[in-house]
Amino acid sequence: MFRPTASLAAALLLALAVRADAGVVLIQEANQTGGPMPGKTKLTMTLEGENARMDIGDQLSSIVDFKAGTITTLLHAQRMAMPLPKAMLDAARAAAAQSSQKPNLKPTGRTETISGYPCEEYTGSFQGLDLTYWITKTEVPAQKTLLKQMSQLSGGADPLKAALADGSDFPGFPIRTIVKSREAGSSTMTVLSIKEQSVPDSTFRIPAGYQTMAAPKVPGLGQ
Repeated sequence: MFRPTASLAAALLLALAVRADAGVVLIQEANQTGGPMPGKTKLTMTLEGENARMDIGDQLSSIVDFKAGTITTLLHAQRMAMPLPKAMLDAARAAAAQSSQKPNLKPTGRTETISGYPCEEYTGSFQGLDLTYWITKTEVPAQKTLLKQMSQLSGGADPLKAALADGSDFPGFPIRTIVKSREAGSSTMTVLSIKEQSVPDSTFRIPAGYQTMAAPKVPGLGQ
């Protein structure tokens, strides 16, 4: 069974730092080959107004309240809700803001249609990782909001954040991202769909019947 990779786990710990006035739903597929936790899962990011939600498969979700500055993880199998301490979010944001390095992306000239979008291939490397991005220059729904969002939820050592930092190395929207390393194998993220749509308020609420559990203690965060 697929378990979140380090970058996906980091995404759960970061406050999603931009708001979307209209509802936006981004669905991706993550495929990890090699490494200790191979497999596939579906990721769904939902944004509207002062709220956001990320679902990893059908087992784990995180709900963010921008206005309150809070994030709550839902463990569906256990029917538990775990609020994460604000200090953890602040520390993750600070770490994500420190990276100034960028990958040396260059176009290969190859093209492919992925999830209905015409894409161009870019390759490069970043901190020992081999990178491949399939980028579409077709405008996607809520593109500016999503690019900022994806940059914010990437960790400081994540090549996606570095590439998106000012857009100069990223002429479009990444529909497929492939990251390879000797230690962790290959990780592929593919956008399946992006839609602007109305989102029910219940999406951003803790479901009825879920019990609240304390977050684990993290040394140095002053919890």
